[in-house]
Amino acid sequence: MEASSDGRILLFVAIGIALFVAGRKFQLMLNAWRDWRKAVEGLPKLRSTAWGGVGTMFRVGVVAALVFVVATMVNRHI
Repeated sequence: MEASSDGRILLFVAIGIALFVAGRKFQLMLNAWRDWRKAVEGLPKLRSTAWGGVGTMFRVGVVAALVFVVATMVNRHI
C-alpha cells in the first residue's frame, strides 16, 4: 500500500521539525560546554580572590576585637 502525497508531506514536515528540535538541543549543549569551560578556567582566580576576602575579614575581625578590648579596658579605668 502506497502512502498518499499528503502523508509524505506530513512525514517530511515531522522529520524536519524533529531535526530542527534536535539541532537546537545540540546547539544548547555546545553552548553549555563552552560556558562550563569558561567557568572552570576562572576557578583558580576566583579561589584566590575568595581566600583574599577571608584574610581581609579575619584582619578586620582582629582589629575590631582589639578596639573592643581597648574600649573595655579604658571603660574600667574611668
